Amino acid sequence: MTDHWDNYHRHWRLLDAPLWPTPETVDVFERELDLANADILLLGVTPELAVLGRSMLAIDQSATMISGVWAGDNASRRAMAGNWLDLPVASAGTEAVIGDGCLSAVASKSARNRLHGEIARVLKPGGRAAIRVFAAPETTEDMAEIEAQVLAGAIENFHALKWRIAMACTADGQDFAIKVQAIRDTFDRLFPDREALAARTGWSIASINTIDVYAGSDTSYSFATLAVLVDEANGWFDEVRVVPSGSYPLAERCPLLVLRSPRRL
Repeated sequence: MTDHWDNYHRHWRLLDAPLWPTPETVDVFERELDLANADILLLGVTPELAVLGRSMLAIDQSATMISGVWAGDNASRRAMAGNWLDLPVASAGTEAVIGDGCLSAVASKSARNRLHGEIARVLKPGGRAAIRVFAAPETTEDMAEIEAQVLAGAIENFHALKWRIAMACTADGQDFAIKVQAIRDTFDRLFPDREALAARTGWSIASINTIDVYAGSDTSYSFATLAVLVDEANGWFDEVRVVPSGSYPLAERCPLLVLRSPRRL
């Protein structure tokens, strides 16, 4: 099996929203959490979020992602390798925690709860957090309808298609998990001729071929519904709000979960 995240960074600049936060989304993070003068813990090394706050510590499990995506350490910003489910950060010492897609990067209900628990643990009293989520619709989409929308030009870019396929074939059950290899396999069954897809949609072959980072990977993602994500967060925070994150493709499935008043369980 390939190391998913060690390969992922090579495709970073070929990605687009909804996989990246847009400038509009970054503004929502800053506004909702009042980050201008905050000391921030960033889960991952998302470059678009790395500019926020007065200072920042970014934590990512992959040293290759750090070396390939992080802009570099300076006096106020640094990145380190670490496990989000066991953060190398003191309890009750962090003003703000932010992250992009973190709850989909962990592949089970228990892992999502551990992540919420770690965010709650490291936040100071009065601290706040925001995570942009990738939330599956309450009613699973029909794959034939997705295919028809692509051919009708109704899906804006390849990455929106990729997430819609992933959500449509996510397994039932409390984990809402899917192996990334299965996302690629489903795409290849729907669209076996990538050149024809590129010609029909105007999407670049380079963009379409980013799905090959999933080949041979044993990594799983999770795509829980928004109702489930909110319910899980409510177990750890007294205030959970859902805030729209912008107007990019598939933005309606990618709001921010804004979390305040962590419970000290």
